[in-house]
Amino acid sequence: MIRVAVLLGRSPAKRYSVHRGYVDGLVAVGAFPVLVPAGPGVDPAMATEVVRATDMALMTGGDDVDPILYGPTRGIGESDIDPDRDAVEVEVVRAAHRSGQPILGICRGIQLIAVALGGRLVADLPAAGHPGHWDHENEELPVHGVSAQAGSIALEVLGGTDKVNSIHHQAVADPGPHLRASAWSDDGVIEAVEAPGILGVQWHPERLIAGDPRHLAAFKWLVSQ
Repeated sequence: MIRVAVLLGRSPAKRYSVHRGYVDGLVAVGAFPVLVPAGPGVDPAMATEVVRATDMALMTGGDDVDPILYGPTRGIGESDIDPDRDAVEVEVVRAAHRSGQPILGICRGIQLIAVALGGRLVADLPAAGHPGHWDHENEELPVHGVSAQAGSIALEVLGGTDKVNSIHHQAVADPGPHLRASAWSDDGVIEAVEAPGILGVQWHPERLIAGDPRHLAAFKWLVSQ
């Protein structure tokens, strides 16, 4: 049995949460999700031990990553930050990276992985000249093109598609020393970063699989590791 640690969000208020597409996608490829909370009172070291007892980790979507983790200050375009969740997930990513445990990050997940491993984010895409990436009304539809580097994991997990959905106002600006960018939107925004055993995608395959099962490729890649 392949066990995948799925890091939970904390929105809406008074709930731990995860879009059911993450769980459905993992189950569809033969994995068993292990839900791991991240928030106040959750010891990052304890959460890391739970993740280590699984085979791999899935970093899910959610609120913005705290800009203090990649810059000197807040107030540069972020909203709804959750520093307690950040603290747990940063430690999980760094520990998994040190031990070689595979990681998949989706939306916030790609951003969290990049920041945890020394990268930086675009705090607000519209302010940086990239409007149109927040299209929540069409969360289950491919709305913009994406191109991936030949031979990349990103190209593999696109599964032959070349359009994705888009529900984000932040993105990776600099992947940092351990990752490389491997896919881009039509307007040049980074849509994927990767390293051996690590993949982050900016789109939401878990919301596309019902309409196009080719997007299960991201979950298939993870369990193949």
